Amino acid sequence: MKYQLSDKALGLAIALSTAMFVADVFGQEQIDRAESQLTLRKSAETREYKGAMVEGENRRIGSGDSLWRILIQERGLTQRKFSQYVIVVQALNPQMKSASVLKVGDTVFIPMRPDEVLVAASTVAAGGKASNESHGNGLTTDYRVKRGNHLYQILREQLKITDEKELATYYALVKDLNPQRKEWDVLQEGEVIQLPADKTGAVVAQNASSLAPGTEKLAQSYEPIAPPQTSTAVRAPLPLDHARRLLAQENLPLLAQVLNTVGIEVESDGDEVFPLPNGAVRLDKASYPIVLNRKLQQRVILDTRERLPTSLRKSFESPDAGTSVFSLATGANLQETVSQLLSRLGYQALPSDRPISIQQGDVAFEAMGTWIAAAPEESGKAQEIFIITVTDQADEIPEYLREQLSAKGLHLKEVVLTSSSQPQTTTNETTRLTGEVKIWPREKSEKIDALLLAYGIPFGVAEPQSVEMGEGLRFETQTDRIFESKGQRIGLFFHQVQPEIKKALQQRQGMKVVELDLSSMSAKEIITRVLAELRDQTVYREHKFSADSGNKDRVNISTAGFWLSNRSIFLTDRQIPPSLHRFFFEKGLDLVYFD
Repeated sequence: MKYQLSDKALGLAIALSTAMFVADVFGQEQIDRAESQLTLRKSAETREYKGAMVEGENRRIGSGDSLWRILIQERGLTQRKFSQYVIVVQALNPQMKSASVLKVGDTVFIPMRPDEVLVAASTVAAGGKASNESHGNGLTTDYRVKRGNHLYQILREQLKITDEKELATYYALVKDLNPQRKEWDVLQEGEVIQLPADKTGAVVAQNASSLAPGTEKLAQSYEPIAPPQTSTAVRAPLPLDHARRLLAQENLPLLAQVLNTVGIEVESDGDEVFPLPNGAVRLDKASYPIVLNRKLQQRVILDTRERLPTSLRKSFESPDAGTSVFSLATGANLQETVSQLLSRLGYQALPSDRPISIQQGDVAFEAMGTWIAAAPEESGKAQEIFIITVTDQADEIPEYLREQLSAKGLHLKEVVLTSSSQPQTTTNETTRLTGEVKIWPREKSEKIDALLLAYGIPFGVAEPQSVEMGEGLRFETQTDRIFESKGQRIGLFFHQVQPEIKKALQQRQGMKVVELDLSSMSAKEIITRVLAELRDQTVYREHKFSADSGNKDRVNISTAGFWLSNRSIFLTDRQIPPSLHRFFFEKGLDLVYFD
């Protein structure tokens, strides 16, 4: 029994009642409280959490109940630890499908002292480290961060987690295991963090639901793919104009390699006899290499030291001889020399300081190199483009991308400097990289749900709100969605809220009111607005992804969308060809489509 008396009623009671009456009431209240405590002790249960027994009670869910209401509003627990409380409750209730929406009539086990459970868990995490071979409930293992790692990537690769909501649960669990760390957006190479020993050993809800009701998941996995190679020494990639720094006369073998990539032969062994009107000339091809384009029946004599007599040169270049002479001037660089030779042999040398672009659906390819040349046109065929790059590292571009570009007439060729002084990179492990393609629901409200779940944020749906407007006046309404972000309680309303109601919710309940007119807003506008409320400044724009782990300007793939980099998600309404899904997976990203 509980008495609630207003100030006026209490004054009236004092004026009209005797001291004996008050004493009776007080005694009755003590009896009721004792009975209540006795009943609670009888219904209390214990469940195991990280090797310790946790005392709690079974709470039957009623209309309007949510974990926020039970833990924060009723129990008066601190708001900033709400996500940690949710982890504990989920672990203690493996039958619970979702912490976001509780079903009326279900029973949920609620710990009596959640803060004590968190303190105990932090103590275990800080001092009770398990060995890497241990795989039991609640055990942990140390993980040393590698260059470029972020937490979602680590969870995917180390614990093999693919489900987005389960990933968010583990994300919060790792934060709980590392209470000393405050910043998780950037991980430094070499630092050590604690992870659950394995997926089965971590004490979390094992029956996490899918991303959102109605969400389709198109899982795509590939065979083991070598991750971007790492080395203790940072390799500075060769610039695309590196050949401009090389002298042609001193790099004739390299010149021959470049021309070979487009099917042009360079002969530098043996002799060549050229018939002339007054006799014949025998050339030593070691001193005067012969460059041949057999398809067009063209050949060029390389005068490597400008020693060929002028009269003989004119004889070679006569219309009857069908030969031209190219003199390598002292100081001529390799890049310009190759460009001029390609032009002599029927190729069109294109400017190398501007990329070649190819559009495939909603995706654009951009490629640059040391030389860009258009092959001679052939009847009935599209003209082919060759991009040749001098590099010190072979196979920087994935082979499947080369094949796709080649099928469109854009051929990527590499000439590797075998005597490069650049440090060679090595890798000691092969990681299985997997990714998923997901399609968010068409309903705008469900897109909001999917976005909140992607960020690991529990939320309530259609929760009633009762706000006092003044003496004797109370307004009843409900939030369409309610959640907490960075210590701020946020209520989403899919309709306009009266200014007085908005002010009362803000002042009396500490809720930020956000109005979203779903009928008039596009999906991009809704996502942008919700991201802003989550304090994520990501916007919808064109993004460029490099296909070369060394030179970022060489080959890029660009398309538009929201790049949620701290969530390892690329959220887009563009159509990306299935053949390119693997490219995004190798970047550690899931592809999520919305419309």
